Amino acid sequence: MTEEAIQVADFLKANPDFLIRNPGILAFIKLPEQSTGNVASLHERQVHTMREKVKSLEHRMVEMTHAAVENQAIIDNLQSITRSLLTVKNAADLPTVLVEKIKRQFVVPIVRLQLWAEGEGVSEGDKSIVNDMKSLYCGFAENAPTLSVFQGEEVAPRSVVLIPIRVGASPEAFGCLGFGSPDKDRFSPTLETDFLNTLAETACAALSRLQTTTQS
Repeated sequence: MTEEAIQVADFLKANPDFLIRNPGILAFIKLPEQSTGNVASLHERQVHTMREKVKSLEHRMVEMTHAAVENQAIIDNLQSITRSLLTVKNAADLPTVLVEKIKRQFVVPIVRLQLWAEGEGVSEGDKSIVNDMKSLYCGFAENAPTLSVFQGEEVAPRSVVLIPIRVGASPEAFGCLGFGSPDKDRFSPTLETDFLNTLAETACAALSRLQTTTQS
């Protein structure tokens, strides 16, 4: 570095706001581009940087818009299921309505509902497993606590959701609601389960009418 260059460097260090107070000089300052090796003015570099930031923000906005649209679609589907369940007069029709609405609204290939009272041949071991589930399961079929709810399906699911059906906070489950898909990534362990938890609460609340009917 020449003595003149050292003086310029020392001056800029001593006056860090010099370029802010004299922005016109920026157009005459050249900086090398790291990617191409070309020389560009500091002003051009700043413009390029700002454009890249704007592109990044635009991309982020598009992602957020898509997420908002998807979330609204999920909310609409949940509301549609809830409305249908609320309008069911005969409690005995609830299982059929619930299964068909989930299939239609969320396009789930396999939806099965097992209720212990219906005597579908559920083993005590499987009932115990569902009872021990503190929350729903969402993930790969091979890691599921039980797959008994899907017994008899022609195509074995590779990813599943298992929802214990119980009345409120009761430790005793009286059934199991299962979603299945031959697509291993449809219900992957990384899937956000907030909407599934909401659906689980709705299903349990609706099906609890069956327990009330049975007990009465």
